[in-house]
Amino acid sequence: MAYEAERRFVERFVRRDRRERLLYELTNQNKRYDGLSRFCHHTDELLDKGKLIMQGEDLDRRAEFLCFVKEHDERCLIMSPDGSLDGEVLPFNTAVERAVSCFDAVIILGSSFAVVLGEVVKKGRGKYLLSDERKT
Repeated sequence: MAYEAERRFVERFVRRDRRERLLYELTNQNKRYDGLSRFCHHTDELLDKGKLIMQGEDLDRRAEFLCFVKEHDERCLIMSPDGSLDGEVLPFNTAVERAVSCFDAVIILGSSFAVVLGEVVKKGRGKYLLSDERKT
């Protein structure tokens, strides 16, 4: 199984000191589920904050995010511990809709951006937009 997308996600959006272990887990068929699950429980600690564009529980409803989705009309890969979503390739807007309706963690990976939604928990759900694009 090819894991180019997982490598791209980890190398671009995960803190340098946390990449090796997460990459190993995401690219090992026997550890993938555990890696995705661990990622969703430690998202704040693992993400490269320098790539963070927006975050918040209402991310998917904000005008700025909806504009970003519209401007980035492309097919995206979904990674999730939820087997019904993991590996799906969908248009960005459809991927966001599916991710928001899922209770498990979801990573949506585009060409230069990622959207990360944590697992739904009692205290809320972390939602993050990260991008390689230059901030203006």
